[in-house]
Amino acid sequence: MTVSNMDAAPTVPAAGDLAEELSRLPGVTKVCRRTTFSEGQYLLYYEMPIDHSDPSKGTFTQRLYLNFKGKDAPNVFEVGGYNIYYGMYNGDFFDESEPLFSQKYNCNFFEAEYRFDGLSKPEGFKNTEADYWEYLTCAQASEDFHTMIGSLKNIFSGKWCFEGASKGGEFTTYYLSSHPEDIDLFMAECAMLKLGKNSPGSLDYVYKTAGDDRYGKEQAKKYRDLLLRFQVEMIKHRDDLQDAYWQRATVYYDQLFAPSMTKEILFDCTVLDTRYVFQYDSTDHPAGNLFDRMQEVLDNTDDPSRKQRFINLSLDLLEDMYGPWQYSYSVGENTISESDSLNQYAYFFQCYHEDGYFDYDFSYLRKALEKDGSGASLYITEEMEPDVYSYRILECHRSIPYSPDVVNARIAAVENTKKPLILLNGLSDIYQVAEIKECDNPNVHIFNLPESFHDELSLDYLSEEQFKEFDAVVREALEIPS
Repeated sequence: MTVSNMDAAPTVPAAGDLAEELSRLPGVTKVCRRTTFSEGQYLLYYEMPIDHSDPSKGTFTQRLYLNFKGKDAPNVFEVGGYNIYYGMYNGDFFDESEPLFSQKYNCNFFEAEYRFDGLSKPEGFKNTEADYWEYLTCAQASEDFHTMIGSLKNIFSGKWCFEGASKGGEFTTYYLSSHPEDIDLFMAECAMLKLGKNSPGSLDYVYKTAGDDRYGKEQAKKYRDLLLRFQVEMIKHRDDLQDAYWQRATVYYDQLFAPSMTKEILFDCTVLDTRYVFQYDSTDHPAGNLFDRMQEVLDNTDDPSRKQRFINLSLDLLEDMYGPWQYSYSVGENTISESDSLNQYAYFFQCYHEDGYFDYDFSYLRKALEKDGSGASLYITEEMEPDVYSYRILECHRSIPYSPDVVNARIAAVENTKKPLILLNGLSDIYQVAEIKECDNPNVHIFNLPESFHDELSLDYLSEEQFKEFDAVVREALEIPS
């Protein structure tokens, strides 16, 4: 039995000697190019088992992007944990966003689409049903990429680097635990390797020290205090904001939520999750400085003549800080989605069952509301907090139990690796509390970047001294001459 999905995005069959050679690789069913691809850019389609332990359960089509530099060039195999990124965007934007690592070391760059995301899904795969979800695991994904890399080695003879950031960084160390024989160098950026089920620590960091290294202690404290005051005002004005926020989410954005994700829970979670203002540099947000916008909201609080302005500013800011799509399982039928759209729910599902997630600790906000004395309160009680993350997961997907095996495998891989591993940590990132910042294993090379956020882990952010060490590790592992 074979079930597959075909790419509805604008692609054409690839022609030429290399395309022909790629098409003959084991498992490859077709080789395409987007109409705007430059020379050397390809999309490969693999037929992949849904269940690697039982091929009789069928297959799905899985995409792999390639930017070709040479058959004997070093190779970078990147996993983002989601849909393909570099293979989606074309033209000038691609040229600006290709990873600096592959540019600097002139590597063949591969980006694999994670199973059950983007277009790499079995036919009939739906967010609302239980079918196939038990196979959305790190173990199955590891076999996907092991299959691809084994196939690619029939053409590409250079050394291999396996690289990922964020969820991809987590997976990089999991792959290190499962198939170290495939790879010569592992590199994980902003990898939340210690993040487990209801991991503590995020809120302590947010309200006590977040931003100190980036903004300076005095300014960072002002930002933290501003965040807490903003959160308090959002809860105090629940009657003005909650229904309107729900209306925007369900009607304007057509987001669909699990029955357990009520408008009250969505609102409380969104307000608390504005903590992610410390994941990136929010002074340089595309929609404007988020801290300045929080202050603008507060400046319009409790003035009857500015009530509608306060409501509009608040709703817009909540969306920009942590929008309702972070909690939904899908969008309605009336919403037009790009065929390559990221399946955010698949990420939530995998976090819930094996990758891990932060706890929902409302204690700081609850105490601030009590101190305010307004009588405003949260809908979510202390007793509810351990189950808050599960409210976004559909009932049909909750039967698969959480397993700590993936987290344990990640940590053990770092501690015991015999292959070189590079970890780049952004210490101003909210996720830094789950990063591994030191290790006695001489094969592990850790670069802690105090002022860097979640998206600032490229070569640009290494100091001159750090880059010398980084460059030496890379060149030795991938056999690149100095």
